[in-house]
Amino acid sequence: MIDEVIRTTGAMTEEKMSLQELRRDAALRSGWNIGFFAAGFFYWVFVTVLVRQWPLEPVRLYMIAGTFLIFPLAVIVSKILRIDPFGKGNPLTELVGYTHMSLIAMTFPVLIAVAVFFPDALVLCLAVFFCLDFYVMSWAFGTPVFGLHAGIRVAAASAIWFAFPDQRLTLIPPLIAVFYLVTIIALPIARRRWLERA
Repeated sequence: MIDEVIRTTGAMTEEKMSLQELRRDAALRSGWNIGFFAAGFFYWVFVTVLVRQWPLEPVRLYMIAGTFLIFPLAVIVSKILRIDPFGKGNPLTELVGYTHMSLIAMTFPVLIAVAVFFPDALVLCLAVFFCLDFYVMSWAFGTPVFGLHAGIRVAAASAIWFAFPDQRLTLIPPLIAVFYLVTIIALPIARRRWLERA
C-alpha cells in the first residue's frame, strides 16, 4: 500500500515537472504570444479610428474584414521580435493555438449575424469573443496575466455597453486597445519574473 502511494506520488511529481518544463519552453520560445497581443492592439486602434470617422453601417464590414489581418500581423510582429508564434512541438502552445482558432471559427457565424442584424452589439461581441480563450492561455503558460486581462476586459466592455448606450462605439474600442497595450507592457516583465522562479 505504501509503495503504491510512493509510486503514485512520484509519477505525479514527474508529471508536474514535465508540465513545468513545457511551460518554460513555451515562455522561452513563444514569448507568451506577445506578437498576437500586438496585433490585437493594432486591430483595436484601427477600429477606434474607424468608429470616430464613419457611421456604423460601413464600419461594421471593415471591423469584420479587419479580423482577417490579425493573424498575419501577429506572425510578422513575432518574426520581428524573433519569437516562435506557434511554439511548434510543444503541446501547450499547440493547445493554445488550436483553442484560439476553434474559438474564432465557432464564433465567426455569430459575428456575421450580429454585423448584419444587430450591428450595435458587434463591438461588444468582438471585445468578449476574442478573449474567451485567454483562460486556456493562463493555464498553459502558468500565469494569471491572461485570465485577468480577459475577466476585467469583459466586465469593463459589458459595463460600458449597458451603462452608456450612446457612447458604446467611442468608448469600447479605445478601452480594449488600452487593455492590449497594458498587457503588451506587462508580459515581458511577468514573463521574466516567471522564468526566474521556474
